[in-house]
Amino acid sequence: MPSAALSHEYRALLRLAGPVVLSQFASNALALIATAVTGRLGEAELAASAYAGAAYFLVFMMLLGVMLAVSPRVAQAHGAGNRAGIALALRGGLRLALLLCAGCLPLIWLLAALLPHAVPTGIRGDLAATYLRVYSLGMWPTLAAVALRGVLEGTGQPGRVTLVALSGVAFAALLSPALAFGWGPLPRLGLPGAAAASAGAAWFMAAQLWPVAHARAGALSDPAAVSTEARTLFRLGWPIGLTLGAEGALFTLTTLLMARFGPEVLAAHNVTMQVVNALFMVPLGIASATGVRVGQASGGADWPGARRAGLVGLSLSAGVMLLFACVELLAPRSVLGVFVDVHAPDNARLVATASGFLGIAALFQTLDGTQVTMNGALRGLQDTRVPLLVSLLAYWVIGLGVGSTLAFGLGTGPRGLWYGLTAGLGFAAVALLWRFLRFTARRIRAG
Repeated sequence: MPSAALSHEYRALLRLAGPVVLSQFASNALALIATAVTGRLGEAELAASAYAGAAYFLVFMMLLGVMLAVSPRVAQAHGAGNRAGIALALRGGLRLALLLCAGCLPLIWLLAALLPHAVPTGIRGDLAATYLRVYSLGMWPTLAAVALRGVLEGTGQPGRVTLVALSGVAFAALLSPALAFGWGPLPRLGLPGAAAASAGAAWFMAAQLWPVAHARAGALSDPAAVSTEARTLFRLGWPIGLTLGAEGALFTLTTLLMARFGPEVLAAHNVTMQVVNALFMVPLGIASATGVRVGQASGGADWPGARRAGLVGLSLSAGVMLLFACVELLAPRSVLGVFVDVHAPDNARLVATASGFLGIAALFQTLDGTQVTMNGALRGLQDTRVPLLVSLLAYWVIGLGVGSTLAFGLGTGPRGLWYGLTAGLGFAAVALLWRFLRFTARRIRAG
């Protein structure tokens, strides 16, 4: 690759990825705020919100995955200089968000009605049901915001998305405790207040994104074309949604299997996953930016540029995660100290177990960064069905199969589950990279 073209691509990717990564951290901060507020309401409230949230997010992540189809459609239209295509993707995305919400929100409310009769002993079903009903009121604006931010990121304007995300964090940080604890003239609403603040933050951010994205996309007055675009987005997005759902379900099942080794091991696993999840925001943002750059290049039929964008994104993501891995291997106690008191005698065994997990996580997250970036690059090419098949094989056959065999069949214990996850991610990373190289090579030869 020419060095000038590489330098240009690195600069372009960094300009796009920086704000996107900040937006990812801001989204994570919203969850942390909700947890911090409900934790201060009491143990019953925290347990109820965690149980209801687990049920909600498994469904919601799949819906979110469907909506991620908007960004590559916008990026390809932008790369082709087709402004009408950008407007069409936005309107189709908003309609798809409405249809998904209309189909799934009643199911969420039905689940809320069943929760009081189905929760485990020790969890207040009435609190969980109320939290789920109120929190789900933010479903449509959250899905709509994915379409709106897809227009801004897909056209190379992610800075406004970051500002809106940060303002949403500030909004939630003020409103959540105010409604939960009754600050000033506001009534003390407890757990429903915290849920209402989260839903309100979603509406607040969507309202800010709408005028900017609308101006960027332009007007469109063809309802039939919007309906067709919504169907196209769904066909492109449902494999993404199932991929995210399969990954989320695997990690949930791994946590349940880890519980068989005792509460101390489970706590160490959860602490390690907090580290991994926090650091994962970086490659996740790079993957989104990579998908946009690949989509813009492929939209303009610049297939060498699309290939270069994907490989530059891969090198940046892998490099950052290798740097994090070195820190974890050289100073695991310092890393764990962010989440747990490593000096407390009562935590000695937990820290020792988590340090062992963290050593495996150093390789795990490097492979995870690779596979998520290649997934983003293929999404930019609007190639989503083969990555779904790769992910199902990697997570549920290799990851779960190897992990269960090692942990329970060969007696390696809880580390076996981590080895299995690492093996699955390794397969996904290699297979998705091969798919991307093969896909772009065919287009380059044909062009």
